[in-house]
Amino acid sequence: MWTNIKTYLARFRDETRGSVAIEAAIILPMLFWAYIAMFVFFDAYKTRSMTEKAAFTISDMLSRETTAVDSYYLASTRKLFDVLAQSDSASGLRVTVVSYSAITEKHTLEWSKVVGNMEPLLEAKLDEFTPLLPAIAGGESLIVVETLSTYEPALDVGLGDLSIETFIFTRPRFAPQLIWDDGYNGA
Repeated sequence: MWTNIKTYLARFRDETRGSVAIEAAIILPMLFWAYIAMFVFFDAYKTRSMTEKAAFTISDMLSRETTAVDSYYLASTRKLFDVLAQSDSASGLRVTVVSYSAITEKHTLEWSKVVGNMEPLLEAKLDEFTPLLPAIAGGESLIVVETLSTYEPALDVGLGDLSIETFIFTRPRFAPQLIWDDGYNGA
């Protein structure tokens, strides 16, 4: 009896007919998933790159302003960000102006405004924020542009929705500081 079982098992082990079909049935789904996943991962990297470039564009645009900006300007800036980043999801834009005092050796929050799904930076959170900033001379200010958007992959390959955040800082170019104007009434 054992001899018959050993013989059958040995024959089964040595048999090679149909092995290509079985290998193909095992490997083809994985190859198909990998092929689709490459497109999804490439699209995620492309979206991240476009989001960062859009944030740099917004930051550069704000650094060249010589007049005060208001809520209408900021709302239009977010719309421009959405167009440049080709963002279909809910996005957020936070613009913060921070200055540095050489006398107190501290950063001061001049103003912080948001459009979209972000919170404005508060003075209490400034100490957590300043380690991210570069060293600047006393009396200088920085414009910090932060964006938030969500990448939603077209196909589910295990990536899930990704939150894409950017943090860009720029010195004002043609004016000593970017000024906020609260006077806009929407008319």
